[in-house]
Amino acid sequence: MERILERKTNRVGIVLHPSRAEAVALAQEVESWLNQHGIEAAYDKVTAERLNLSPFDCTVNGAEAVDFIVTLGGDGTILTAARMAAPYGIPILGVHKGKFGFIAEIEPARVEEALDKTLKGEASIQERLMVQAEIVRDGEVICRRFGLNEVMVKSGMSHLMALSTSLGGTPFARFPSDGIVIATPTGSTAYALSAGGPLVMPTVEALLMVPICPHTLNARPMLLPKDETIEIEIESEGNDMFFAVDGIDAVPLLSADRIRIQRSEHVTRLLTFETGTFYRKVRARYLYGERVNE
Repeated sequence: MERILERKTNRVGIVLHPSRAEAVALAQEVESWLNQHGIEAAYDKVTAERLNLSPFDCTVNGAEAVDFIVTLGGDGTILTAARMAAPYGIPILGVHKGKFGFIAEIEPARVEEALDKTLKGEASIQERLMVQAEIVRDGEVICRRFGLNEVMVKSGMSHLMALSTSLGGTPFARFPSDGIVIATPTGSTAYALSAGGPLVMPTVEALLMVPICPHTLNARPMLLPKDETIEIEIESEGNDMFFAVDGIDAVPLLSADRIRIQRSEHVTRLLTFETGTFYRKVRARYLYGERVNE
């Protein structure tokens, strides 16, 4: 972990789930606290448009001018902020104001304490590996995305897809399934887990390959080296297939499309204050090791 050096903070970004009234109210409290400490607060472009406030975005004089970003919402809010902040190396302070909150570390009651510690240089930065993917169609890259959780290739109506995979340029396996997830360790607690993948400590640098409902007993989740390149070729006919990164902006897939996936050049930088929070969340969220039938 990298320790934040104590420095003057001038501007803090706020990204929230704008449809949740409690998140909006907390954002106003955070903005008031920042203003009292002589710090300007700025909202992301989408939220600002909805709340009629002054925005920032990832363009010139946007996110790169923010010292760090506070997210107020669930893990989806952090995923949104990560895509904005990662290209500029901006740290994120995740405040849990959602339903599950596996990535966010701070509870709302501790937000002012966390802000104070951050301003005093008492926070650490934990870097999280990100994943990037591109769709190659007829020899041309038609789409390129990156994200914090996962890349998903899936059938829209749970029809079996015929997929051919290659690892490091070497043909690996062909199998029918509902799709496949290539996840980061951070994403191991999301869709990859639901598809039968393992829980992975988020600071481990690796990629997970998890088939979705494979119609075979011989396709199992795999943990791959962080620098591996994974290629997936669509052998199925039809148009009921799609690609998405972190579950947003799905792109329709066609037969013979190739999806090339590898670690991103960007990382998500999360502000942290404690150790062992991942293990506590696994125990609390999933009742790990507890008998639930008593």
